[in-house]
Amino acid sequence: MKTLKSPLYYLDFETVNPAIPRFAGMRPYDQIPFQWSVHVQRQPGAAPDHFEFLATDKTDPRPAFISTLCDALGDRGSIVVYHQQFESQRLSDLASWLPELSGRISKIQHRLWDLLPIVRDHVYHPAFGGSYSLKSVLPALVPEMTYRGMEVADGQAAGLAWVSLLLSDCDETQRQRTRKALLDYCAQDTLAMVRLVEKLRHVPERSSALDTTIP
Repeated sequence: MKTLKSPLYYLDFETVNPAIPRFAGMRPYDQIPFQWSVHVQRQPGAAPDHFEFLATDKTDPRPAFISTLCDALGDRGSIVVYHQQFESQRLSDLASWLPELSGRISKIQHRLWDLLPIVRDHVYHPAFGGSYSLKSVLPALVPEMTYRGMEVADGQAAGLAWVSLLLSDCDETQRQRTRKALLDYCAQDTLAMVRLVEKLRHVPERSSALDTTIP
């Protein structure tokens, strides 16, 4: 964790992968990124600022998704993700679809810092239940935060909610409710990483990293 460089950006994507390609140049089951959340912590312990994007119409979300994300992530500092392979691959997809942004995307990829192996290789809590998903790790290590009771509480539900937002004939009240649920969920993921990093920073260093129990 000493390799983290401020300012810290905590990043999460939401995507769907429809069987029938939705936009030009896509193949069956290609991932369409439609939402991102970024919490920015300018220095350790500082209150984070929050930025977000959610596509809410039927136009291709990819250009706006990546251009706004590039602006939000700036040009320096570590970008913390949970499962780097997924985010990095989605960025590579975007670079192939939008080559004019490939240079900026590549710089973002080189700044990614994966929190998952830090937790998986060095921390265990019985409440994980054998799972290292963020949904299992967060309430075990940060009990005041949970996904329980959220209208959108996982990635699959987020994808279904987004499709419903675009394609259903729901009234404006329901649209706003769905939109808020999506934004709340993605923001929860990035704030969760902020709180986890803060928690792990306070774990005493030990001679062996094989088993760290966090109270």
